[in-house]
Amino acid sequence: MSRLQLVLDAGGVIVTNMLELWKEIAGEVEIPVHELKESFKVQLRSTLWNGESDEEAFWQWLTSYYPGLTAADGRAILARHLRVLPAFHRIQSWSDAADIHVLSNHRHEWLMPLLEPIAPYLASVTISSQVGSCKPSLDIYKLVQSGLRTQDRVLFVDDSERNLVPARELGWDTLLADEQGEWMDALDARL
Repeated sequence: MSRLQLVLDAGGVIVTNMLELWKEIAGEVEIPVHELKESFKVQLRSTLWNGESDEEAFWQWLTSYYPGLTAADGRAILARHLRVLPAFHRIQSWSDAADIHVLSNHRHEWLMPLLEPIAPYLASVTISSQVGSCKPSLDIYKLVQSGLRTQDRVLFVDDSERNLVPARELGWDTLLADEQGEWMDALDARL
């Protein structure tokens, strides 16, 4: 029997992105949010997400902008802002019609505790910091694909258009997650 292989991004799809963390830190140190985010993108993003740099490196990097910030303080700020989104609460019902896989650029230390309540409904979880590759590199998509039922249709949901491109190259259907959540109704209709 054919089952949809539903691959979901985490940040911006089932949990919040880190935008509120960036806003709080930028507000504390009085620099523009876009400047902080751009610096992260240039200096640390790739190595943090692909696991070359560990979580401690992130907190140390942040102290260059926010002297005196401890890792514990940073984790507390992160915990305030990293929350589940409405789609998180649909995972159980979606799992009746699809095998659900998570594919995320994230730190496993931050994401896995949030995923615990839905773990029984997930067929697989691929987090960039654990596998050494991050989206939009085709390698991480191929890794996920190697664990999918090959005869079934694959639908990938992400909140970034650039992350949908490699999925399409593999022949996956794609759906862009909009901030209003209309994508969830579109998914319900497909299921």
